[in-house]
Amino acid sequence: MKETVIQAIEKRFGSFSDLVDYLTEEQLAEKLPVSKSKSLQEHLWCVVGARESYTRALKQGQWAGFSCSLNDLKRDSLLDSLKTSAQGFAETVSQIESWDSEREALLVALLEHEVMHEGQIIRHIYGLGQTLPASWRWA
Repeated sequence: MKETVIQAIEKRFGSFSDLVDYLTEEQLAEKLPVSKSKSLQEHLWCVVGARESYTRALKQGQWAGFSCSLNDLKRDSLLDSLKTSAQGFAETVSQIESWDSEREALLVALLEHEVMHEGQIIRHIYGLGQTLPASWRWA
């Protein structure tokens, strides 16, 4: 099961990179005309931060708090951070020798976080009358 969850996470990682590659800088910055709307840049900041935080937690075997290294929300920085966080995750899971229930729960939580943002982003994109790349499974 662990391998199935890791594969699902890595597939989501690829779809987020596809999204940023697919959209313009302006589309990434656009917000819906509703209260508390976030731009796609802001959603992606949270995605990168969660990847980094869950990767750190997986290394340590327990949650160690949230932090995000991404300071620049421009398209190129987003692409680079998505790639770097995906690579860090892949390296970490390949090096873990002892998988316990805590680490497995962290994996599931990361997948849930990615999918939750994926749903929000789909609604956001459709709300703005835009389209999504083909890799977006739920759209």
